[in-house]
Amino acid sequence: MSVDDWSIEVKLGCLIEHQKGFAFKSSEYEPSGHPVIRVSNFTDRSIDTSDCKFISPSKVKDFEAFTLNQGDVIIATVGSWPSNPASVVGKTICVPRDLDGALLNQNAVRLSSNRRINQKFLFHLLRTQDFQDYIVGTAQGSANQASITLKAIFDFTLNLPPLDEQKAIAHILGTLDDKIELNQQMNQTLEAIAHALFKSWFIDFDPVRAKLDGRQPAGMDAETAALFPAEFEDGGAIGKIPKGWSVLTLGEMGKVITGKTPSTKVTEYFGGDVPFITPSDMDGRKGIYETNRYLTKKGINAVKSALVPEGSIAVSCIGSDMGKVVYVVRDSVTNQQINSVVVSKEYSNEYLYYDLSSRKFELQNLAGGGSAVPILNKAHFSMIKILAPDSCLLKEFDKTVHSLTEQIFHNDRQTKNLASIRDALLPKLLSGEIRVQDAETVVERVV
Repeated sequence: MSVDDWSIEVKLGCLIEHQKGFAFKSSEYEPSGHPVIRVSNFTDRSIDTSDCKFISPSKVKDFEAFTLNQGDVIIATVGSWPSNPASVVGKTICVPRDLDGALLNQNAVRLSSNRRINQKFLFHLLRTQDFQDYIVGTAQGSANQASITLKAIFDFTLNLPPLDEQKAIAHILGTLDDKIELNQQMNQTLEAIAHALFKSWFIDFDPVRAKLDGRQPAGMDAETAALFPAEFEDGGAIGKIPKGWSVLTLGEMGKVITGKTPSTKVTEYFGGDVPFITPSDMDGRKGIYETNRYLTKKGINAVKSALVPEGSIAVSCIGSDMGKVVYVVRDSVTNQQINSVVVSKEYSNEYLYYDLSSRKFELQNLAGGGSAVPILNKAHFSMIKILAPDSCLLKEFDKTVHSLTEQIFHNDRQTKNLASIRDALLPKLLSGEIRVQDAETVVERVV
């Protein structure tokens, strides 16, 4: 059945209400309070809350018109050109449940549906390649920044199915989204368990303190407890440490590699299958499975000293993205904003991942130095002090968190597959090429 048999052509502006964001002043921001969402907080489909700005709750009533509701669609009206997809103008995201009531900053517009279009369908509609290509095609600006107008958004013409069909399409795609969100929540829980274990063993030293007090470490078998000393000693600059442990530098725990970008003027360097990791690819997941750009063999040869092997730990070391940490899941190249550690065999990449993940603010402070753009260069990065427990204990920690990591990576791979299915179904459902009943069969098989 053709889309013309069950849809009508209409402009987007006839289907929505809108509200542009407010230009909050930096002087209004507080260390905590009521969240303000900026374009820089946008992820691929949602919002990263780790770097939100806040205003005083007492001021919220002054900005009620800019309040976001769960399910609202937001479009970035200012951003980069498609060569930098992480911040591309026209990026479209959906407000998650935990940011219901947040406020919207400038350079974005909030869209909510009227009775002719389903809100969830609206979000999926604006995620299509047709809309993204259209809206970027209307953009104007300089080489470094692009902007789009509200008129361009409103003038987008679409084929609108009946409301029942919209709801059915949104339900199918939403089922895939729900499973993806469940995987992400599960991974957050698994990461929290591993972080809590790391903190207990290597920051709070709970097992050491328990033994010092003559107690059996809680939740720990005797064999594992025996790996912890029962007293502390002086650790120099980092204070008291468990007896027998040492303090090393990052450079002593492995080889430090600073990334490099192949010349973007040579098109043959890009478009291959080797991930090229930049800070914008470091989206809060433990491992990176997809990047915005990939390198060819020629591209790798141009920066072969920057090739980072699987299992390395990569850390963003410049600017506002400072302190992001990821576990490299396959051989990759990073750009110059990232320092990576190829961990020596006698140490633990899991240990180093959780150690550096817990030190974001410390890394930011180390890079401060009064510079307008904070940077932690290779020399300073390599000299960061790291507590090095007994090697047998590191192996036990590796063994303990390995199953958590395997489950995290399994969930990530499944999420990637589900997202591919969703993105393949989306245009076909909207065009009528695939009908709802057939799509339901596909979804039932994978969810």
